[in-house]
Amino acid sequence: MKDVLGIIKFEEATVNVQGPTDYRPIPSLTFLGRYRLIDFMMSNLSNSGVNNIQVYVKNKPRSVYEHLGSGRSFNINSKLGKLRVHHGEETFQSEAYNTDIRAFLANRQFIEEAKKDTVILASSYLLYTIDFNPVLKAHRESGADITMVYSNEKNARESFIGCDTMFIEKDKRITRMGKNLGKYKQRNVSLETYIMSKSLFLKLCDQGYETSSLYWFSNVIRDNLDKLDIRAYPHRGIVYPINSLAEFHRANLELTNYEVNKKFFNSKWPILTRTSDSPPTRYGEHALVSNSVVANGCRVNGTVINSVLGRNVVIEKGAVVINSTILPDSKVGKGIHLDHVIVDKHSVVSKVNNLKGSLDAPVYVKRRDRI
Repeated sequence: MKDVLGIIKFEEATVNVQGPTDYRPIPSLTFLGRYRLIDFMMSNLSNSGVNNIQVYVKNKPRSVYEHLGSGRSFNINSKLGKLRVHHGEETFQSEAYNTDIRAFLANRQFIEEAKKDTVILASSYLLYTIDFNPVLKAHRESGADITMVYSNEKNARESFIGCDTMFIEKDKRITRMGKNLGKYKQRNVSLETYIMSKSLFLKLCDQGYETSSLYWFSNVIRDNLDKLDIRAYPHRGIVYPINSLAEFHRANLELTNYEVNKKFFNSKWPILTRTSDSPPTRYGEHALVSNSVVANGCRVNGTVINSVLGRNVVIEKGAVVINSTILPDSKVGKGIHLDHVIVDKHSVVSKVNNLKGSLDAPVYVKRRDRI
């Protein structure tokens, strides 16, 4: 992987996690109590031996800079590799012009200066674990111009809405692409991960920009399905598309199930993140916790079932938290009952006794709010 440049691009407009993204970009969303979404793709690249990574942020880049730092937490050695975080420096009258292609071309100098022949381009909002070494080997052995990673999903009617889908021939060539509109149960879903030469990557960026100012890289791929040899590579494993508040909620809750969690996480493939030194969680005499993920530093003296608690969360006596996600440094007061609720960071729920949402429509409590 010494000759590979990893690029983590930002998401298209179909990704809309309303509420949490008012305060941070998609890559910085807190997940499962202790991670950020970007940790998963950063770990995939780092664990695969890629030590030169560029991260592109659509807006509000401060939290991404703070979280990634120099890359030390992700085993990026500054003497052997490099981590760069880029954000759009252009001013757009319309957000529609803020595309990944424009961001790549605005930072073309840094892409060209990276002495790497191959590019792995991926997204941060699709969560899965993958070793890129066999993918790269298959790409080179096939002689393909581009290799795209996909997942055959059997719940496409309920999930992966708005994601790219692909039609694959027997020789693994991709002949058509579309969007998942939820009409069919089973679909080959693109994981927006592409492997190609750096020269072809820049050529396609130029082509996309010349075709339309509103083009995304995925649009250029579709335009070239009949011109380039574009092959599919299957990913077999759990994938979570964090492209809406409901999907964010569902993914957190599913991973409170130990059996699902065990399938998704692999001790031999650690998900790296920036650590935070904090004391162990303290459980009071009235605490009742079941089937939940609880981060360090919490104080629990109430009931927590099928829920996720971030760092330093306080659950007071008599509080009941069910099927909910409480982000770091928040507090649930005495006698409060939460069911399918997402409480953002530094918030306090202490006056409204009952908040109840659903799996598809969770109640969202804003950051630093008082309820």
